Amino acid sequence: MLKKIVLILLFISAAAQSQTFIKGTMSPVISDLEYVILYQLKGSKQLYVANVDIDNGEFTIDFPENSPKGVYRLMYDMNNGGYVDFLYSKESVELKFNPSYPFGTTEFITSEENKLYENYKSKTDNLKQQLDSLQLVYFRLQDESALKLTSENYNKTLKNYKETQADFINKSKNKLAYNFIKASERYYAPEVFSSPQLYLNSEKLHYFDAVDFNDIVLQNSIFYTEKIVDYVFYLNRSDEIDVQNKLYINAVNEISEKIGDNTALKSEMLITLMYNFSQLENITLIDYIVENLYNKLPVENQNQADIDQILESVKLAVGRPAPDFTWDEKGIQKSLYNENEASTYMLIFWSTTCSHCLNEVPQLYDLLKDDEDVKVIAIALENDELGFNHYSEKFEKWTNVLGLNKWENPIGNAYDITSTPSYFILDANKKIISKPYALSDVQNYFKKD
Repeated sequence: MLKKIVLILLFISAAAQSQTFIKGTMSPVISDLEYVILYQLKGSKQLYVANVDIDNGEFTIDFPENSPKGVYRLMYDMNNGGYVDFLYSKESVELKFNPSYPFGTTEFITSEENKLYENYKSKTDNLKQQLDSLQLVYFRLQDESALKLTSENYNKTLKNYKETQADFINKSKNKLAYNFIKASERYYAPEVFSSPQLYLNSEKLHYFDAVDFNDIVLQNSIFYTEKIVDYVFYLNRSDEIDVQNKLYINAVNEISEKIGDNTALKSEMLITLMYNFSQLENITLIDYIVENLYNKLPVENQNQADIDQILESVKLAVGRPAPDFTWDEKGIQKSLYNENEASTYMLIFWSTTCSHCLNEVPQLYDLLKDDEDVKVIAIALENDELGFNHYSEKFEKWTNVLGLNKWENPIGNAYDITSTPSYFILDANKKIISKPYALSDVQNYFKKD
C-alpha cells in the first residue's frame, strides 16, 4: 500500500513539474489592458493557443500539453499592436516589460534560451549598426586621412562582429536559439565599399547566405517570413512604378528559386508576399505571382480560399474593372457597363445626412457640370427618399441614383463603402483609374491637364 502511495505521489510530482507556463509582469500597469492572448507563430500565421485576464499588470498562461517548440507571441494590445515574442523550448518562461515600449525593455527573468537569444540580438544588432554607419560615413568622406581611419574602424568592428557571432553560435548549440542565431549571421565585405551601388549589390547577393530553407525549426516560426519580406520590400526600391514592379518581380523569382523544391514553404511565402502586395494594392504583382508561380505549385500546396481572399481585397484597386450595378431611370433599367457616352466616369457615394457631403458635392457639381467628357453618377445612400428628392434636383446634369437601406445598399456594399463621400474615377471601359480621398484630390485630378 505504501509503495502505491509513493508511486502516486511521484506521478503527481512529475506531472506538476512537466507543466510549463509563460508568466509576465507589465510595468507600469496600464488599466486599459485587460487580457493577453498567446499565439504560436508559424510561417505567416498566428495560431491561437490561449488567453487570460491581466491582474494588476500580471498574467500566467499554462502551455497546453504537447505544445510544439518554436516562436510564440503574447498579444496584449490589439488596438496599438502591442506584443512580445519569445522562444519556447519546453521550459517555463518568466519575463517583464514596459507595455508601452516592449521592444528594448523586455527582460527575461527565467529561460536561459531567451536570455541567450536576447543577449545575442542586443550585441550583434549594435555591431551591425556600427558597421552600417561606418559604411555610410565612408561614402560621404573625401579627406584621405578620414577615409583611412573609417576603414580601419570598419575592419576592427567587423572582426569584433565575426568573433561575437561565432561565440554565440558555439554557446547556443543544442538549443532552439541556435537555428535563429546561425541564420541571422549577416555577410559583410572584408573592406568598405567605395560606392552605394556596390554596397547594395553585395547586400542583395549575400542576403540569404546563412539561411537554410530546409530548416524545420525556422519553418515553424516567422523567421523566413520576416527575412523574405525585408528582402523584397526594402532592398528593391525605385521611385518609378514600372522599374519598381520589375524589381519586385525579380526579387520574387529569386525567392522562389532559393526555396527550391520545398513547395509547402514556397506556397506559404508566396501567399505572404501576395498579402503584402494587396496592402499596396499592387495588382500587377499579385496577378504575376498567381499566374506564373502559385498556380504552378502542386495542387495539394494551393489554397483557393487564400487566393480568393487576396483577390477580394484588391477588387477595387486601381486597374481593376469597377463592379457593375443597375438603377432605374424614369422607368428604364440602366447599368454602368452599358453606359458609353463619356471618356471618363465619376462615381460619387454620398448622403443627404452627411454634412461633409452637403459641402463637397455642390462644389464638385460646379466643377464638372459642364464637362462633356465626364459623366457623373451620384449614388445617394439613404434610409428614405425625402432628402434624395430634395437635393438631387439641384444636380440635374448628373445621373442621380437612390441607394436605399444606406449602409446595407448593394451598390455601396459592392464598392465597400463605409463612409461618405467616397469617390471613384473610371475610364471609358469602366476600369478604376483613380480613387481620390478628399475633395481637393478630385479637384486636382480634373485640373491636372
